[in-house]
Amino acid sequence: MTVGLKRKLAGLGAATLALVPTGTLADGARDWISVPVDMNFLYVYYTYSNAEASIDSNLPIDGASVDASVPIVRYARSFDLGGRVGGIQLIAPYGFIDARLDGTSLETSTDGIGDIMGIFVANIYGAPALSKEQFAKWKPEQYLTASLAVTAPTGKYDADKMLNVGKNRWVFKPQLSWGQPYDRGALLAVNANVQIFTDNDEYHGSSVLEQDALFSIEAHYSQNLTKAFWLSADAFYSYGGETSVDGVEQDNLQSTLKLGVSGSFNFTPVDAVTVAFNSTVAKRDSTPSAQTFSINYNRAW
Repeated sequence: MTVGLKRKLAGLGAATLALVPTGTLADGARDWISVPVDMNFLYVYYTYSNAEASIDSNLPIDGASVDASVPIVRYARSFDLGGRVGGIQLIAPYGFIDARLDGTSLETSTDGIGDIMGIFVANIYGAPALSKEQFAKWKPEQYLTASLAVTAPTGKYDADKMLNVGKNRWVFKPQLSWGQPYDRGALLAVNANVQIFTDNDEYHGSSVLEQDALFSIEAHYSQNLTKAFWLSADAFYSYGGETSVDGVEQDNLQSTLKLGVSGSFNFTPVDAVTVAFNSTVAKRDSTPSAQTFSINYNRAW
């Protein structure tokens, strides 16, 4: 590996080609920047969330407090897709969840494998397919990347239990991500997506849960402080996602703004640790408030 490529990879931090994720894993500040083709990325996450909702952040539950610890393994690979960077990812979570009803002694807990997510990524412009040697000489430019994430109902689910790790439904999440690099290692990134849900026809036994599409947009402004260390200011806004049970609307339309910070440090050219925190700062009364902390180790080869 050339010295130039080592320096560029050190500046990437948690770079890979797609979102994460999923209710438990938010998109990172530099998840969409270009990388060389034919590279592999492995992430091991630990995410902790304290919320006034269920483990599924798309489903507000009034009067409930939930603590969720979620280890996650995530693998990504880049490849040449018609002369531009493409990629695939697999994300596998495992959840440890404790819930309680506020003002009562009622508590419950569960653990198990969560729903597995697969992601396909295709750059539209600004990320040509480059080898490691070509990438070392390339200057980053404005980019636009598309992805489609599909979450399968593979997680542990028991229709008779109030709390579940799995969601017993499919979720489809198309996304566009735009980024503009600036001098001195700064990057402005904006991601827009919509989550589309199939029905859960075993909700609390035999009920049918339906959910409207949930629209989200997020912005990240990150800055290199050294060649191996960057910090980011992050903002997330979601709207929609109202649910109904057996055709009865639950009056839980969401309009939620979260703010956060994140950062990454490369302790070798291909090994990094990334930390992120975000918290709800504005919401509707029916929408849950949550604070989420995550830390991950990632390696590129």
